[in-house]
Amino acid sequence: MAAADPRYALTLFENWDCIGVRTPFAWDDVHKQILEGFGGPDGPQFRVHADLLASFEQDFDSSLQECPLGSVYIALVGMYSMRDGQIGESQQDKLESIRKQAERLSIMLGQLPILIIAGSRWPVHEALQHFRRWPLPFHQTHQTSPFGDCKQGATRIDWQQLLEVSGKWSEQGMLGLDPGEGSSEYTSTIIAALEKIAQDPSAIGDAAQDECTLGFLFICLVQTVAATARQTSTLDVWAVAVDSMLGYVPFFTISSSRWPIFQVLAMLSILSKGPEYGQALPGFQSDVYRWAGAHPVFKNFRAFGDLRLSRDEILPFGADQEALMYSQMLSRMDGLQWQAAPGNWRITASLRPGFRNALDAVMQALRSSLHPGHVECGHSGISRADCIQRGCSWRDSVPQVPSCQRKVAKRKLLLTSFVWGHEWSRMIPRFIAWMHKLKMATVLVSMGKSCRDACTIAAQAVGGFGSGLVTCWDPFLEEDSSGLENEHGSILQRHAMIHLLLHLGVDVLAFDFDTFWFQDARAYLEEIADHKKADVLMTKHLDSDCLNMGLLYIRSSAQTAKWYTKYFAWLHLHPYEDEQRGMNALLGFTKQKVSFAPEMPQLVTFALDDANEFASSRGGWLGDWHNLRFFHWVNPVETTSNWRDVKLADLDSLYLAALHSSTDLASHGWALGAAILGAPDMSIAKQTHGAQCGRIRPECSRFILKIIAT
Repeated sequence: MAAADPRYALTLFENWDCIGVRTPFAWDDVHKQILEGFGGPDGPQFRVHADLLASFEQDFDSSLQECPLGSVYIALVGMYSMRDGQIGESQQDKLESIRKQAERLSIMLGQLPILIIAGSRWPVHEALQHFRRWPLPFHQTHQTSPFGDCKQGATRIDWQQLLEVSGKWSEQGMLGLDPGEGSSEYTSTIIAALEKIAQDPSAIGDAAQDECTLGFLFICLVQTVAATARQTSTLDVWAVAVDSMLGYVPFFTISSSRWPIFQVLAMLSILSKGPEYGQALPGFQSDVYRWAGAHPVFKNFRAFGDLRLSRDEILPFGADQEALMYSQMLSRMDGLQWQAAPGNWRITASLRPGFRNALDAVMQALRSSLHPGHVECGHSGISRADCIQRGCSWRDSVPQVPSCQRKVAKRKLLLTSFVWGHEWSRMIPRFIAWMHKLKMATVLVSMGKSCRDACTIAAQAVGGFGSGLVTCWDPFLEEDSSGLENEHGSILQRHAMIHLLLHLGVDVLAFDFDTFWFQDARAYLEEIADHKKADVLMTKHLDSDCLNMGLLYIRSSAQTAKWYTKYFAWLHLHPYEDEQRGMNALLGFTKQKVSFAPEMPQLVTFALDDANEFASSRGGWLGDWHNLRFFHWVNPVETTSNWRDVKLADLDSLYLAALHSSTDLASHGWALGAAILGAPDMSIAKQTHGAQCGRIRPECSRFILKIIAT
């Protein structure tokens, strides 16, 4: 954010949601009360218990220090509760008390950027919108605004027309209409005013602010919301302008006006949150919520508290150059040396369960990957010739080491993916069995009870603690009172695990869960990185020249650890930003721009072959199956509500083929695509589509080949 403004001098990985903070209150319990008030039959209620309001005034300084945003919310609700007679106080003193609280609240609101407030779990903007029609006792003294008379002047903007349109525009926005529905006339009027300002932003913008401060504030705020929902390259300009005006315009002046500023602020706040928060603003974004989790933007819904790990856990060695050098040292160790280096963390009594579980998952997966049996490529008594024919390498007899070995990566590397939601939990046992068959050590960030249970049970079934190649981590496991849904997940958690691995000196191969590995590509990716001297390898889209987050290979070093800390901190602080757009912009791979972009270290990035080897397609693929290593189901431009079901059905068929007893991977270089093409009796195709085919016919023999192509 803008470094010149002290409001933007923010600490890395700040716990704005106060998750786990218990002084002077149990803030998770306070938040739980708030969410419970949203689900009542009479609509959302913005209340907190009277005893909390009384205690808050006694512990105000401590509350503000420990949880600034929670304190702003309590102060706001407390002020209106006093107006509504919830707190017993003589009528004579009430007006003066409310006035003092209103002035205090204006100062508190002016000290925090709107994007920080809106991105948190504290519904401050929603409460301002809710209470906007509750006049304060001194509202009548502010009917004549000192912030311009809103008469048309040098800007040639008809402020009165814009005022009338602004109310209709915001009311329509609350209806949750699908794209293309509703009137475009309101938006056109706002755009016309914006275009006049755009002719000379500095001069006309200053004039607009003088003519009608609240009208200009409304325009800037609408542009802020528009930027968060689309390209964010101008978001910082508009957001900083809004913050500048909110720094000197008292909130009660806005509340007593007809400009729907608080309504738009509430829209901004809800944009990055799921339906449990959306209840605070009924109707808005219902076009997304009615998809019941299947909408493409659902995976981006989050709040700051989704991080769960503390700053000290995210940066286990610290954030200085010495810490980066330690990460560099770890990256140069082989697996056995590495296991001895950080082992003392596990027995440290002060570790919180969530962080301890993350370290356990990493340690176990890496330890299992070092087992000699996982490189074996054959069977007892296999000949050198048969070994070479399988595409493997032969070594002279070494005690307890297989003679016929698969090609494996030389550097220590772990895979990681993430998943949540009941619908995806049924795919987890098959995924784990397939990773185990390919001998690919993976940490699966499995969030929510359904996915966590499925992962734990399946991982135990294929090896359990000590020998299983797939381990599970749920950062929400210890959650018991935060008020979030039991099946809650967050895209931030994949980055928490990637970041941790890089700082621990482990190379990372991260991928989305709606993907499929046709073969083990670790050694191949390492060779590409060596040849290209690349720090980062990623896939692209078949239909566009930009990187896709479906697959991300990062080689651990001090430079990549530093880069990822900056990227992760930026993504955490800006919930309206898109992880993929940020990766493209901050790596300098495309000309895309993002808001509040930090200065980044230079990394070497290389795009993988997305035509035949690492495909990411929106609607079909006709490449070379012999070379296919990885496939990612990318959302089509027009995503239908059953797209998730389509992906799950395709994955079902592929896992069934991959795990079937007749699938001979070893004879086909451990590549499923080649095994399918080389199956003499097409038994794999029969098993996956036998119910429809009845018997093996030519059209059935190519069923597997058509799964993705169609």
